[in-house]
Amino acid sequence: SITPENPLLLSLGAQLEVSVAGFKTGTEQIRLIINTREIGVISFHINQGEAGKHSDKLKSFPLVNFIVGPIKGETTIEFGDAIGDINPNIYGQTVEHLERNVYGGIWNEDGTELRWDTVGLIKDIKPSIIRYPGGNFASDYHWEDGIGPRQQRPERFNNGWNARESNQVGTDEFISFCREVGAEPFLVVNDGSGTPEEAARWVAYCNEPATGEQGKRRAVNGHPEPYNVKKWGIGNEAWGAWQVGHTDARGYAARLRTFAEAMRNADPEIQIVAVGNIIEKDMASDPGRMWNDAVLQQSGDLIDELSFHLYQPGYEAWQDSYDQDQLYKTVCAAPLDVEEHIKRVARQAGANPHNRKVTVALDEWNLWLPPVKDATSHHQVRYTVRDALYAASVLNVFQRQCKSLTTANLAQLVNILPLIETTEDKTLTTALYQVFKIYSQMEKVALKATVKSPKFNSQALGNISAHENVPYLDVAAARSRNGQRLTVVLVNRHPSRRMYLDLNLKGFGMMQATHGLLLSSKDALAYNTFENPKAVSVKELKMPDTPKIKFRLDLHQASIAMMVLRKGV
Repeated sequence: SITPENPLLLSLGAQLEVSVAGFKTGTEQIRLIINTREIGVISFHINQGEAGKHSDKLKSFPLVNFIVGPIKGETTIEFGDAIGDINPNIYGQTVEHLERNVYGGIWNEDGTELRWDTVGLIKDIKPSIIRYPGGNFASDYHWEDGIGPRQQRPERFNNGWNARESNQVGTDEFISFCREVGAEPFLVVNDGSGTPEEAARWVAYCNEPATGEQGKRRAVNGHPEPYNVKKWGIGNEAWGAWQVGHTDARGYAARLRTFAEAMRNADPEIQIVAVGNIIEKDMASDPGRMWNDAVLQQSGDLIDELSFHLYQPGYEAWQDSYDQDQLYKTVCAAPLDVEEHIKRVARQAGANPHNRKVTVALDEWNLWLPPVKDATSHHQVRYTVRDALYAASVLNVFQRQCKSLTTANLAQLVNILPLIETTEDKTLTTALYQVFKIYSQMEKVALKATVKSPKFNSQALGNISAHENVPYLDVAAARSRNGQRLTVVLVNRHPSRRMYLDLNLKGFGMMQATHGLLLSSKDALAYNTFENPKAVSVKELKMPDTPKIKFRLDLHQASIAMMVLRKGV
């Protein structure tokens, strides 16, 4: 029996059922008295149904709603406590010629037409910038194979992904797609098997007037007006042994310099993103730090952004099974590591010996756990509400680090660690897609937010560190430059408990909540399928109807809530 001397110990969120059998029902009731450590004594009745009826069947009554009470949180946001302007490019995406991202994802299988069902979904999240054509693919991609009449384009074998490429989608098709969805193109040149001259021709093809040699080629292909592509990456993960053109830091820095000079001769106004590396430890001997030092020393006078990539928790952490409670906490705490990695690279870029401002580009990032059962590719990952909480907290990190982080690209957009999945005739949005749908409404001036809430500890996993005292509440706030509009995102990372939250606004005056958005689920591991495509979706959130300076909110468990507020009348 369960007694105070012999308690039943349950983890947070555990489901407890009390079953009653073998007695006649009538007007009498069963009273349950539960003494909990969290919220004290709970006493309540269980009704027995219609009088006079007898049942030999077990009657089960889930008690989780009774034994798990809400937690309390508080956040304060001040009008004048601005961090800085948020670069919209932190909400970037990636399109790579890989598996079914391009062919069968954004375009039809043969690349001759856009898939308008996919394009419509992409428009809804308002991507700011899209990186193309990779990724590994870029290090063996020759852009001139992908222009001109489609029937004349050669099929090639791409050594970046060991796959054949039809070249039916190329520069003109990609930029037309970007214009369709309202995104800026971010092109990555081939520094692996390509040359500086080839890269410079690509810049000229995109940016020079139709009177120039490459501009004439573009005009002949049906696009007389320059594309004015501003952001250009030189290479991809050149430090990796898997990369075509793999080299050491000094070799890449020297190569970077020749490419940058040639490309800037074609257009002096372009922004150049250099291949940097993640810094794992605060040590001078850290391989990533040493790579970045060489790049900055040799070519820091020519670049605008230093990039790094981060997939958590990394291949080495893949397991056949996990303790799901511990994995949940580890995933929810992982954005703290993202923030530390950005800070490390930012400090290094900020000390550029050439006195040129260099900011940070996290131009590949995602949560990458093992693929689904029976997957045909390790890129086929199922994203849950838990993973949406991770993505939301990562975007919150990006906003907090907006003074140094100017570009970030989730990898990738369709069918590859995806926001969107497709079949031949259907599309499906994943839990991560819902996050970008919410954040597409964020304002431009990031504000500091102080947070108070209960905390949790998490275990290390792969490249994710162990963490202590991580708040269940995560907050991001941004206002318009004139202060008339405020957006606040509130993330309750607790898997099973609601949060009663006090939101305090200082220096704004009376604010009217105009509307809200909510992503939540009673099951933190819920996910969308083609059979149940709305299991995880964004819903309208009812907001208080009077102007206030302090709001009392009830946040769902495992939820992301956005409030949009305007100056009250």
